[in-house]
Amino acid sequence: MKYKISIIIPVYNAAEYIVEKTLKSIENQTMDFNNIEVVLVNDCSSDNTEEVINNYASTHENILPIHLRKNAGGPAIPRNIGITYANADYLMFLDQDDVFRPNACETLYNKIHEEQVDMVCGNHVMVNNGNSHLCFNFKWAQKDEIKIDKIEDNPNFLTMGVAAWSKIFKREFVIENNLKFTEGVGEDIFFSIRGLLNAKGIILLKNFVVVEYNVRNESLSHQINKEYMIEFAEFYLKFYEYCDKYVDSKLYPPLFNSRMNNILSALFYSDLYFDELSEVLLKIQELFIKLNDKSFIFYDKKYQLFFNSIITDEFPFENSIMNYSSIKNFREGKTDKGIKYLKQSGKIYIDTGNGYSEKDSITSEYMISELNTLFFDLSKYNNIKRIRFDPISWFFIKCKIENIESNVDELNALATNPLDTHLEDDIFLTIDSQYEIIGDLSNIDYIKIKFKVDLLDNAQITSLIKKIK
Repeated sequence: MKYKISIIIPVYNAAEYIVEKTLKSIENQTMDFNNIEVVLVNDCSSDNTEEVINNYASTHENILPIHLRKNAGGPAIPRNIGITYANADYLMFLDQDDVFRPNACETLYNKIHEEQVDMVCGNHVMVNNGNSHLCFNFKWAQKDEIKIDKIEDNPNFLTMGVAAWSKIFKREFVIENNLKFTEGVGEDIFFSIRGLLNAKGIILLKNFVVVEYNVRNESLSHQINKEYMIEFAEFYLKFYEYCDKYVDSKLYPPLFNSRMNNILSALFYSDLYFDELSEVLLKIQELFIKLNDKSFIFYDKKYQLFFNSIITDEFPFENSIMNYSSIKNFREGKTDKGIKYLKQSGKIYIDTGNGYSEKDSITSEYMISELNTLFFDLSKYNNIKRIRFDPISWFFIKCKIENIESNVDELNALATNPLDTHLEDDIFLTIDSQYEIIGDLSNIDYIKIKFKVDLLDNAQITSLIKKIK
């Protein structure tokens, strides 16, 4: 029998749910189940998945089980193998614990077959702990259905999600263009993006939900650590090299903007220590410098500032890490506890008659939310006129200076740009908090500043603004 669609599903240790959940969603399609071929590629499961799918196939002629002899370690190779076994003219993909909406196959098949295009793309919902939401809003799409002949007709198509399971492909097109899934992070990207770049005829059904995608918190894609982030950046370096050879630079904004948003979103979701973050930023810097040569810009202003910081910074990326922490705090709407793992920098500026400048400054490190004493050696400076103390940069803070010691008379600190709230601590709703050191500075050799800094979270900032109003 000639099937209308071949659905390829990589399978690993899915005995408990592959039949009752995933395969049941295919059986229950509005399209006749007998018109659908299901290619199950078992990636050396260690449970009884092989027995389960063999038993299911024994009662269903349209089920093709394939059992790999060597574990591939991910879904890319099983999907590629599944393509070679598929017999239908059109291909769809599904993950082992996700489900198709009941009319997914019929709607996508009718559209691609009637319009004779190479790809039809839909939408999907993310399901997490029983809650679901539509993944993409496609604000650029003015109609529910948009058809283009080639990607240059509407480059916005390159901004859509790359997940293969929300799409249907003409099998002949996949074979002729040698579309392959790549191993590791970003397995779908080369397959779907190369498809979009080479397709003759693409249709987007922006509000049509194809798949209910179950967020698997235990999966590797949600374990965002140093190794994952470095692999993520290395993948995009390979993707950049491909684009540099074959893609017009005019397509870089839609190609890379949302994907660089993804890499930074993953970075801000992660919980990395200072040294780990430095290693990750070193790899991301390599990628960002290449993109900068293409006049790449972020649509998101915060990300653009972070981008600018990274490409001009040097290892261990102290300035970029300060920017990272500020953005991370803002995104989370609270003071990130992880910030305490990062050493902060207090700085004094010395004016000997020519004003404040970076060449006449001294930096010392301390810890947030702890009582710190910083020592500054001033013995090499003559005829000091003024001293300014900047406790931190890039954060809204409250700061309390306990005392200032020196070899001369008692010194005091006057906050020059605080929020006037008449509180015990000095509140700074500015990313450039400053104190002027007051007293006789003519024969000063050193100062020791004892102080404590706490970051303000969004709730505290909102409360303070309300008090001002």
